[in-house]
Amino acid sequence: MDEKKKVEVSKIAKELGISSTTVSRALSGKGRISEETKNRILEYIEENHIIPQIRTSKFQDKKTMNIAVVLPGEEKYAELPYFTKMLMVLYDFFRVRGYCVLLIRTSWDDLGALRDVVRKHKIDGVILTRILDNCADIKFLQEKEVPFVVVGSIDDDTIYQVDVDQRGGCHDLTDILIKKGIRKMALFCANLRQTVSQSRLNGYLDAMRENDLLIDHHLILEDAGESNVLEKGIEDILKEQVECVICSDDGICITVLDYFRQLGISVPRDIKVASFFNSMLLEESNSSITSINFELDELGKAAGGMLIKLLTGEPCEKRKILGYKILLKESTQ
Repeated sequence: MDEKKKVEVSKIAKELGISSTTVSRALSGKGRISEETKNRILEYIEENHIIPQIRTSKFQDKKTMNIAVVLPGEEKYAELPYFTKMLMVLYDFFRVRGYCVLLIRTSWDDLGALRDVVRKHKIDGVILTRILDNCADIKFLQEKEVPFVVVGSIDDDTIYQVDVDQRGGCHDLTDILIKKGIRKMALFCANLRQTVSQSRLNGYLDAMRENDLLIDHHLILEDAGESNVLEKGIEDILKEQVECVICSDDGICITVLDYFRQLGISVPRDIKVASFFNSMLLEESNSSITSINFELDELGKAAGGMLIKLLTGEPCEKRKILGYKILLKESTQ
C-alpha cells in the first residue's frame, strides 16, 4: 500500500479550484456543501493517498471584535461625502453587532497603518472603501489571510466585493444627454488609478460609441481633482465652446460650479453641467444638478453583511451589484 502524504487543506483547495473553507466543511461535515462537491473532495483525497492537514489562520483562532475600515489617506478624497458617509454607515452596522470600528488610512505608496494593525492582530476583518489599480492592499490582505470585503469592483472572482453599477449608470446618463441633443461634451475625471474612475470613464465612452459620436480625447480631462489641472481644463473647454461638462464626482462638480460663478458663466444658460455622483454637496449647492444617485446606506450594509458572513463561516456570494437612479434636474435643461 502506498504511503499517505500530508497535504495542507489550502493546497487541496487550489488543486480542485475551490476555497479552503469548502474543503474544511467537507472534512468536518459541518456547514452547507453539496454532496457532489463533498464527494469530489473525498475522492481526490483517497485517490491521491492524502492526509489533510488543517492549518487554521490566526485570524480564525483569535477574535478581537474589531473591524478595520480603510479610507484614502489623501485629504482631498477622505473628506468627500462618499467616504464620510460610508464610514458612518459601517460604524452603525458593526456597532449594533458588538464590533468596534477602527479607521485606517492608506495611500498608493503607504500601507503602514494597515500593516501595523494586521501584524499586531488588532482586527478580525477589513472593509476596503477604495480600490487602486496596483491592488497592493488587496495583495497584502490575501497574503496574510485576513478576511476582507471590497466596496467597488475588481476583475477577480476570488475577491468578495460589493458595488453599484457604476459603468451602467454613467452610460445611461451620458446616453440621456445625447438623446437630449447634446453633442459636444467634456468629461472631467478623477485620478484614473482608482478603479471607480475607470468604470465611470468606460460608461461614458460606451454611450458615445453606441451613438456613433466622435470621441475627442482632448475633452477628457484626467486628474480634474487637482485645482491647477481643473482650472486649465475649464479654460480649454470654454475655448472649444463645449455644450456640457460632465464631472466624474461631486467634489469636481462643486469646484467647476465655483469657477463658473467666478467667471460669470450661467448654468444651464451658457453651459450645461452633470455629475456622475450625487451627494449632499450637490444637494446643498445653489444649482440643481443632474446626477446619478447611489444608495450608500444599502451599499455599506451589504458590504458589512458580507464580511460578517465571512467571519462566521456562513455561505456568501462573492459579488453583489446594486442599482442606481438618474436625477434629471435644471443644470442640463
